[in-house]
Amino acid sequence: MASESLKTSAPATDPRSPESVAEQAPPRGFARFKTFESLSDRSFRWFFFSMASWFAAMNMQQLVNGFIVYELTGSYAALGLVSLMTAIPMLFLSLPGGVIADRFVKERVIQAGQIVNTLVSGSLAALMLSGVLVYEHLLITGVIQGTVFGLIMPSRQTMIGDVVPEDKLMNGVALNSAGQNVMRLTAPPIGGILLTVVGAGWVYLTMTVLYAIAACCMLPVRPRPDASHANRRQSHKAGERNLGFQDMIEGCRYIWRDKTVLLILSTNCVVVLLAMPIQQMLPGFVTDVLDANGIGLGIIMSLIGFGSVVGSLVVASMSSRNRGLLLMISALILGTSLLGFALSSIFVFSAIMAVILGVGQAGRISISSVLIQTYAAAEYRGRVMSVYMMQFGLVSFGTFLVGVLASAIGIQVALALTGGLLLAFSVITMALFPAMRKLP
Repeated sequence: MASESLKTSAPATDPRSPESVAEQAPPRGFARFKTFESLSDRSFRWFFFSMASWFAAMNMQQLVNGFIVYELTGSYAALGLVSLMTAIPMLFLSLPGGVIADRFVKERVIQAGQIVNTLVSGSLAALMLSGVLVYEHLLITGVIQGTVFGLIMPSRQTMIGDVVPEDKLMNGVALNSAGQNVMRLTAPPIGGILLTVVGAGWVYLTMTVLYAIAACCMLPVRPRPDASHANRRQSHKAGERNLGFQDMIEGCRYIWRDKTVLLILSTNCVVVLLAMPIQQMLPGFVTDVLDANGIGLGIIMSLIGFGSVVGSLVVASMSSRNRGLLLMISALILGTSLLGFALSSIFVFSAIMAVILGVGQAGRISISSVLIQTYAAAEYRGRVMSVYMMQFGLVSFGTFLVGVLASAIGIQVALALTGGLLLAFSVITMALFPAMRKLP
């Protein structure tokens, strides 16, 4: 079974030695609660802080970019086009990013991407504060950031498996997701207030600082000794082959052969394509349907984040059982709440649906990631995760189509259609593919 290949050898350090005891000793309080047990690991804590800072900046960026694009153009199609320009490099560079994740030091790969994000955000801040930012600048930076995400996201996704042991993987992934969702809860209101009070330039400047903090927090991150040795062996073997193309072919063949991995990837791909376009469409929806401003947009995004925090902490507290069923239940929650959100024009009801939407998103993100990392063989994990991350490039194509559809038939009808399709897909998958819901 593929998951058997994930079993790691015993650490080279004697667990009874003073050095090992010092490394394993948890901060006060963390080890007492199963929900937070991964935070007892020093490297995971620094990785957690880095990802939290990074996602705080990303959530602010999602808010301000969407707001500025809609303010400059008044077009849903323009919102979708910015997303599409980010998606194209993500789609084509995710597989090379998976090869990078399997060959190179992941923490340094992640850090390099965060530095590029810092420079891009700082450039946007300078353009906005000088009053010369135009729509085309956002298209160009979308391409740059899509390139960065495509190359480093497989490393980010698989890094947790190198930092925490396999028996804590579900907890580590869920806690990381919870930290990111706390940022989704807190960053948009801060961004919305800054946007309303002092302007977009200061939001970009704040994002620049957060990206820089994320890069600095990656410095103390170190993989487990057994994971580090495995990575070095893999890199040594990789050096005997030409970089890239053959590795990508081997990764695709492995996914095609492993029916469990293929089923997980296929199911998650459809859920992502139908559930994620709402993120980019929110600025226009909140403005046109809910008749709210930047602060209202920040509130809705924060409530989605609040639901995601709740969902992530619930997943972090769960044992590693019935994960396939939990993934499909999360998809059902997503479809139902998306449909309810799309059909509402009342801010309070939409806010309630936003919370439920966040719960579904957290379950889908955490559980699908854990399933992939559990069932993918260790030597292919980076490349499998690169295909997993390609789905987020594909979703931007879906977002572009939803944006065009919204311009033609209205944003509420377009989003309601995606919610209804997701609900139908979830029911059909649970009925016709028992192997998916029976995954342990």
